[in-house]
Amino acid sequence: MNMLLLCLLIPTLGFLFIWKTSQFRDVQLAGNIALMQQDLTNRSSSLVRSMGLSADQSIAGFDFSFLQNLVVEVVENDPEIVFCFVVDKQLTVVAHNDPVQRGRILSEPRDRMIGAMMGTSFPEVKPAAAKPISILWPETDRSDSAVLEAIIPVYSGSRLWGVLRCGFSLQTLNTAISAAEREWAGQMVRIKIYVITALCFFLPAAFLAAIVLTRSLVRDTRALHDAVHLVANGDLNQEILLSGLGCKEFAGLAASFNIMTERLRQTREELDEYSRSLEDKVVERTRDLKEAQAILLRQAHEAGMAEMAVGVLHNIGNAITPAKVVSSVLLKNITESPLKTKLAPSLLALEKYLRHTVEIADPEKERLLRIVEILPTAIAEEYDSIAGELKKIRAKHEHIENIIGLQMRYARIADTIEPVDMNSVAHDALNMLADTIKKRDVQVEVDFSRVPPVRVEETRLLQVLVNLIKNGYEAMDTMVGTKERKLVIKSSLEKGRQPMVQLSVADNGCGFSEEEKKNFFTFGYTTKNTGSGFGLHTCANYLKANNGSIEASSKGPGQGATFVVRLPAWEGRVKNEDAGEEKPETGLSGGAPGETADSAGSASPAAEHNEMDTDHGKKTDSDYRR
Repeated sequence: MNMLLLCLLIPTLGFLFIWKTSQFRDVQLAGNIALMQQDLTNRSSSLVRSMGLSADQSIAGFDFSFLQNLVVEVVENDPEIVFCFVVDKQLTVVAHNDPVQRGRILSEPRDRMIGAMMGTSFPEVKPAAAKPISILWPETDRSDSAVLEAIIPVYSGSRLWGVLRCGFSLQTLNTAISAAEREWAGQMVRIKIYVITALCFFLPAAFLAAIVLTRSLVRDTRALHDAVHLVANGDLNQEILLSGLGCKEFAGLAASFNIMTERLRQTREELDEYSRSLEDKVVERTRDLKEAQAILLRQAHEAGMAEMAVGVLHNIGNAITPAKVVSSVLLKNITESPLKTKLAPSLLALEKYLRHTVEIADPEKERLLRIVEILPTAIAEEYDSIAGELKKIRAKHEHIENIIGLQMRYARIADTIEPVDMNSVAHDALNMLADTIKKRDVQVEVDFSRVPPVRVEETRLLQVLVNLIKNGYEAMDTMVGTKERKLVIKSSLEKGRQPMVQLSVADNGCGFSEEEKKNFFTFGYTTKNTGSGFGLHTCANYLKANNGSIEASSKGPGQGATFVVRLPAWEGRVKNEDAGEEKPETGLSGGAPGETADSAGSASPAAEHNEMDTDHGKKTDSDYRR
């Protein structure tokens, strides 16, 4: 490739020099010719101007004999003058260097054209300044018979009388132009000989220099190419010997390559160790879980307490939490590994060098660029494969963890009955599910009224509300098209003999039929593929045990659903409207009606204190199903 470039570059430069020199020669020659023509024009103008003055005097004195002698003498004394004669406005020859032509009336087209100039190009009244002169060049001025004609008006007194025409031979001018052209052509031949001679000398010298300079570069490049190719095929034990490299830049690049392969080798060993350790932990946790499940199920069946066994199994998932934590950390490390994310930018310098260097042949350059392109991709694919396996391992725990996650949200809070603000608990539930709601692109509308507190266990009420909110947005997962996913949460006070605080959760999702509604709160019933039928059953039992209730309503499949929770208001904080008094310390809370939020994360900044700092507090109970 270098040889080809030299073969093209050096002759091209030579031809470009000859072409530019030829252009310069043409410009100079054209300038010289223009100067010669201008010199002839000036001489002819000077002569006819002098003769025009004599002709004016002769015409004014009617001395035509003097005028005839003048034109004859001018032609005889100047060999370049071919003819000279005077004609009046009727194109009659008054004086001519050839006496035979005197008295002749001119009728040729050129003569009529010149006659038309009288009164147009030449004014009828003699100008105060110099008289105009018209110079007529022949159409072909390179022939020996070509003539330049100079014409000047002749005045009788102040009136235009005729014209004086004088013809000058162009043979001398053409001879001078031809001599100048031959001289320039000779100079161009000598320049071409000089350039060709220089090309014949410098081209072989350039070949030799290219061979000497590129031999070591090609050898170093081939060594780097072979090593990169082996690493791309998975051989991370490959190293480049620095002692055999002659170029300092390639030696530095080879040293960096050896460091990179060493780090890749260490990373692969660490990943293999992590993978083996994680697999062992998964097997161990799975075995422990199966043993615990078998023991609990056997005890439950033996005691006739199958429902209680499901509730106990609901908490066993804690045993696999460490395995998921390890897999999540390892997955994050692999996904954010600098080797995966920064290898490609690190090789940009090498790629830029290879693209712009002319010292490496194109086939070699293409192979090197291909290797530099494949290496980051191969490493990224290997990391992605490991990350995919880790995701599969982590996914095995999702189902069990989703069942128990929210129940552990308040695990450290004692299950004591106390006055609880239902609006605040609803805000906490929305905050806990904010990320999931945002990912599902669900719009949340909150309309909280000022309601009195209720006396319940706060953690259990939180489980109920989280379960209803989760059911709401999961019911919209099957929606297609452009229909907006919307979740509306409202609170209100239902007055009566026993005031009831109610909170409704409404969605515009899949809805349900009356037949499905009959079984919603039955233990084990679910309408979802991964449901356990435990969530709504537990909610209903808890609310019933605290003198509350839960109701479900829907206009039919595809028309959304509404779940309403009712709990007795704490009578010690209910306003006595009949008496027009308000008992001390009302404890009323909640936002103004019409409060809305784009997502649960913005529903209530005051509820941020409910975020837990434990791993359990970050889980959600995805097995609470309708």
